[in-house]
Amino acid sequence: MKKTFLLFIILTFSIVTLQSANDNYPFGGRAASMGNAAVTLYDLWAVSHNQAGLAGIENIMAGVYMENRFLIPELNFGAGAVAMPAAGGVWGLSFTHFGYSLYNENKVGFGYSRFFGERFSAGVQFNYHHLSIAEDYGNKHSVTVDLGMIYEIIDNLHIGFHLFNPTKSKVADYDNERIPTIIRGGFSYAFSDQVLFVFETEKDINHDPVYKAGIEYRVIDPLYLRAGVGTNPTSNSFGFGFEFGNFNIDLSSSYHYILGYSPQFSLIYEFK
Repeated sequence: MKKTFLLFIILTFSIVTLQSANDNYPFGGRAASMGNAAVTLYDLWAVSHNQAGLAGIENIMAGVYMENRFLIPELNFGAGAVAMPAAGGVWGLSFTHFGYSLYNENKVGFGYSRFFGERFSAGVQFNYHHLSIAEDYGNKHSVTVDLGMIYEIIDNLHIGFHLFNPTKSKVADYDNERIPTIIRGGFSYAFSDQVLFVFETEKDINHDPVYKAGIEYRVIDPLYLRAGVGTNPTSNSFGFGFEFGNFNIDLSSSYHYILGYSPQFSLIYEFK
């Protein structure tokens, strides 16, 4: 009985926050600290927020990401990614895990991105989803697709668009349960080599739109300060990043006004 009640609580949190792996929750400490307004960012974590952003990678990279949502152990989220330039573009491999023994979601993604000219990049990714729920529900499997693009309109001003699951992949026959289709669009502007502003709108076709904005400030060459805000639900985020040799380390936390803090950590190693 105790396990069944705990399972109900976990599922409730998962639905309310709309941040499970099957919902294509973006990951990476840099993005998390800027409210996940990341649809125009060129970095390793583009494997989750817009695969077109992988095109800017010049060397092999590998990274890990961890998040403890609302400081509840059963709501841990973990991810890893590898990117490799090859065949005129960049290949990306990622995996995510959300939940615990009674309820967990896992996803593996394999994508490709490249530049078309100097200002336009596009990417595609195929994902395999596995959902496991204890008791009578069992295991479910599904496949989704990501499509993304980034375009530099003028120097330092980028726009980006990303579409997740355009085919509305089905999770289960019961109640026609499907993985959500999510559309994201936004822009970023670099005011200088030190200051970057990002803005993004996200629309799950079954829910109201979410608006997100963030800012990144490079204090000195290896140190970055970041902050962000979001709506629906209202949230704040903040964090900082270090560049140390071949390592990028990002620490951040988001704050939900009802559910509390969600600390995040990511580490990237670049094989220069």
